[in-house]
Amino acid sequence: MIKILALDQARNGGWAVFDYNQKKLAAYGSWSFPTNRYSYAQAIVQIESFVENLIKAYDISAVFIEDIQARVNMQSFKKLAQLQGVLVNLFEKANISYEYVAPARWQSYCGAEILKENAEKSENTEVYGKKKSKIMSVRFVKEKYNIETDNDNLADACCIGTWAVNQCEARTDDEGKVLIIKADKNANKRKRKKNKG
Repeated sequence: MIKILALDQARNGGWAVFDYNQKKLAAYGSWSFPTNRYSYAQAIVQIESFVENLIKAYDISAVFIEDIQARVNMQSFKKLAQLQGVLVNLFEKANISYEYVAPARWQSYCGAEILKENAEKSENTEVYGKKKSKIMSVRFVKEKYNIETDNDNLADACCIGTWAVNQCEARTDDEGKVLIIKADKNANKRKRKKNKG
């Protein structure tokens, strides 16, 4: 059985474990290392230890982490880059496969799934405002997994894992290490074109 870990990593982050073979959510949760108790450096140490324990506890074969993006606040970007570097170092030392997932990839996939499901129920799913993707992920986990939460970090991690088990290929090499084959973004286009022709 291949188990994957999906992470929305930050000082306040979320995680989700999936059974890749069954494409099922197996466990999920969140963490928080608040500014009033931890410096950012201390939070990074705690997050690394927390993720390492998840990898051991769930016998994780591969990890999918949300890729970071440069935004208006460069200080936040630098901190997220530092955390990403520490986690990548952990995965390399543990000899675990890992992939970065651009937010647009999982948001597009999970958003399309919500629209498809709700179209069948004839429901309006339009969401407005700057937090549209966060509202979408919370709505997605409620509809897909019946998880009632307002924690968008947890919801995002579940969405990242959902995208991963449905859009990436995992297989083992000769030594038993899980290799991740990235999703081919043109595969769906080719499939639709083939179905039309």
